[in-house]
Amino acid sequence: MNPTTEAYIEAAIRRLDEALNRANFRTVQCGDSPDAWEWTGTVGNRDREPAIISLGPNFPFEAPRVVLPQRANQIDWHQMPNGVLCLWNSHSLGGQPWLDGDRLVARIEEWISHAEDGWVDDMPQLDLEAYNNLWIELRDERLFAPVLVIDKWEEIEGGWFRATPPDENGLLTVVKAHLPAPAIPAPIRSKKKKGARAIGQHRLNKYVNAIAIDLGRITRPFIFTERLAEEAGANGPLIAGLLEAGRPVLFVARYTRDESAGFIGFWLEFGKESGILRRCFPVAERRNAQQRRAGWHAAALTDRKVSVIGAGSIGSYLADLLHRSGLKELTVHDDDTLLPGNLTRHAASPAFIGSFKTSAVRETANQRTPEYPIKTSSSVQGLSEAVELLRDQDLVVDCTGDRLTWQLLLAAAEVTGRSFLHVAVVGHGQAGRVDICPPMDDADPIPESIVQPFAATEWEAGCGDPVSPTPPTAVIETAAMGARFAIRMLAGEAVPPAGESRELFPVSP
Repeated sequence: MNPTTEAYIEAAIRRLDEALNRANFRTVQCGDSPDAWEWTGTVGNRDREPAIISLGPNFPFEAPRVVLPQRANQIDWHQMPNGVLCLWNSHSLGGQPWLDGDRLVARIEEWISHAEDGWVDDMPQLDLEAYNNLWIELRDERLFAPVLVIDKWEEIEGGWFRATPPDENGLLTVVKAHLPAPAIPAPIRSKKKKGARAIGQHRLNKYVNAIAIDLGRITRPFIFTERLAEEAGANGPLIAGLLEAGRPVLFVARYTRDESAGFIGFWLEFGKESGILRRCFPVAERRNAQQRRAGWHAAALTDRKVSVIGAGSIGSYLADLLHRSGLKELTVHDDDTLLPGNLTRHAASPAFIGSFKTSAVRETANQRTPEYPIKTSSSVQGLSEAVELLRDQDLVVDCTGDRLTWQLLLAAAEVTGRSFLHVAVVGHGQAGRVDICPPMDDADPIPESIVQPFAATEWEAGCGDPVSPTPPTAVIETAAMGARFAIRMLAGEAVPPAGESRELFPVSP
């Protein structure tokens, strides 16, 4: 650690030490590093109780550790299993409020007040796994942290289902749900009398028996042994029988807190010497979690129909953004094939090299949201087809970068009286444009982008133009501009009537 860094950290510690001393905390340990410091004192609004404050090695960029010895063995919200209080959530850490000793003590007493009142009006923290020691281990020099991914809770609720054991990345997936209770297999008999196989080293089956139980509303965090064993009810003996027969069992639970739902899972396994081994893992619900993150326009996009013409660089990212944002009726038009060189500026997965670009965009999106597959179609060639498309769709977006296609759509717009979006990078990345063609409300078109002469000089096999050196960031930023315009227009929001132009990468002299 260099002297400047040491001085910065030492000054922060000294300020905290002086403030805590003024608050009648006694410095009981000190040293050259932050984690050598510790203070003791009393806190409380009504009845005073002892408190221990210590620092971690990353102070001042981590909060002090606070333990209330009288409550250390209790299980309560916002308190880790080791007794350390969770005084700030992640959104309030940036201001480093703990650097002010008076604010730190006040926050401890505020925590005590909330705890004594039963955490009324508390934020619904859904973090039961924090109280049950998450399953994390080191395998092949990398962290292994299993997680069960479900499409939605209704997929497995109400009883038994089958899941895969964790793969090399720790992912467990549902194989089949709503199954009858499994039969108890015969116990595994080993001919070896010595050197019994260690727990977790037996050969796993292709699937694991699992049970899903709804715990309903919970008022306090809990450890597995105190609650889930009771909830297993009549399934308890069956679970015990499976474990004694050497079969692991997954126990997956749903719970609610203030109308918000959370999930938790346990891998149960039996060892003759250690008894039941419990490993806690998070359970992630895919569909609802994705919908919550799609943005506040998602509801307005649900019944809209959009065609994106061109599934190249800009078109692939623009289509992907619209799909992520909740658009369910999306068609992508193109005839080209995805090649390795395209991947630098394309949204598709490398797994789809050799496929049509439209198929690559569709399948990449399907890996994320399979219930609303993107439709694919060939390029738009004739005026009749273009006219029909503009009449049928709520919005058409031209991402081809092809002047002839643009002229075709302009003619179709004149026939139908409908506008379309033209999204393009200009000057190999010098500018990005979104043009509403023709502009709305009789507005003038946005001025032509002024770019410096910059000729592409690299060629590849095939009949076509030279390879454009457009930077990937210019492509993605322009695609995002186009997606933003499309979303706002589909949602009925006001947009600049002619579009938008933005300088991206001016060419260096």
